[in-house]
Amino acid sequence: MQTEELTYAYFFFTDIVGLSDPRIPTKRQIKKIEALTSLIMECDAFKNTDPNLMLYLPTGDGMAIGFLSGPELPFMLSVELHKKLNEYNKGLFPEEVLRIRIGINDGPIYIVKSMSGSNNLWGPGILLARSVMDLGDDNHILLSPQTAQALYELSDEYKELIKPVHDYKMKDGKQILLYSVYGNGVGNPKMPTKSLYQRSKVRGETKKMGSMMIYDKTDVTFTITDPETMLAHYKRVCNIWNISNEPIQSILHRIKTDARKSFNDLNIRTADESGKELRITSINYDKPFQKEFTTTFNRQISKGEKDRCYTLEYDSEQNDRCYEEQFQIKCKKFTISLIYPSNAKFKPAIYDVDAGKKSKRMVKAKTQPVVKKVGQELKAVWTGKDLSEDQTIRLEW
Repeated sequence: MQTEELTYAYFFFTDIVGLSDPRIPTKRQIKKIEALTSLIMECDAFKNTDPNLMLYLPTGDGMAIGFLSGPELPFMLSVELHKKLNEYNKGLFPEEVLRIRIGINDGPIYIVKSMSGSNNLWGPGILLARSVMDLGDDNHILLSPQTAQALYELSDEYKELIKPVHDYKMKDGKQILLYSVYGNGVGNPKMPTKSLYQRSKVRGETKKMGSMMIYDKTDVTFTITDPETMLAHYKRVCNIWNISNEPIQSILHRIKTDARKSFNDLNIRTADESGKELRITSINYDKPFQKEFTTTFNRQISKGEKDRCYTLEYDSEQNDRCYEEQFQIKCKKFTISLIYPSNAKFKPAIYDVDAGKKSKRMVKAKTQPVVKKVGQELKAVWTGKDLSEDQTIRLEW
């Protein structure tokens, strides 16, 4: 007799934070479980879904719900539940407040019949949803990368709430990039700290990439949008020449800032030569003044290709009124531009930097930026050629 059935589902997995604390009276624990169940059943994403298209598994201090009709329903249920929780918790004593965390993932699972004839659920889909949830704290709504990408493809509006967080090390030793849902009164904007994978890859990765590619041309533009706060829009366009016998599938980016920023504070945008957005597949380093992340090309760069490029943009204050470019990969032509209001009293200058073990020595470059007026703004432009690894130039204004 067949006792198991394989299917594919989109899982919403939640539990009540702190419920296992033995100091909490049993009746209060039961009241919180009943409240969570009631609030979920009141959500439109639950009550308007055909019961035949849902799989339900109580877990004692929470529950897992598998939706068979796509990734939107667990996402919508999470958002709606958070809004109902905000109302429910108003006016309650701290010990009565209902605090939850949610994990969302999709994947295959087996429906296994128990001895009593009820359904039990087991498989990658529900197990990863549980592991994702376990990394969260109060009010976190965390998503696996595959579910987040599926939602991105369905609607640009989802990108307003779903943001990449960081790489995390799972129980099986694998690293995955988690996404978090927050904004408009739902979710938790803080980065979860459990099993955070924080390690710089610059040294090893750039050495590897330096053997595979040359930047045929790189254009960097700083547009000062607010001279008072020194807020600037950064745009980098890199033309890549694949000099290896292997295809290039992804690239590591490093961003250094003068202002203390989180990854999502920077409004990072990446695109290929056709303007199509590049998918972020890893955020391995997110410190207040430095970020490292990897994007994957929509189409790999094959051996000998020279006409491929990517664009990286972000926004940040340049409080020190300077920018350094340390070349990790050979660059045949490098142009840096500074665009600023014509009434700003800036004096753009380029320096060659010799970073020794004990000190940094700067020498004013032989050629300096050319400044031209463009409308109501000034544009300072400097171009260098045949820049090698470990060479550093500095723009000050």
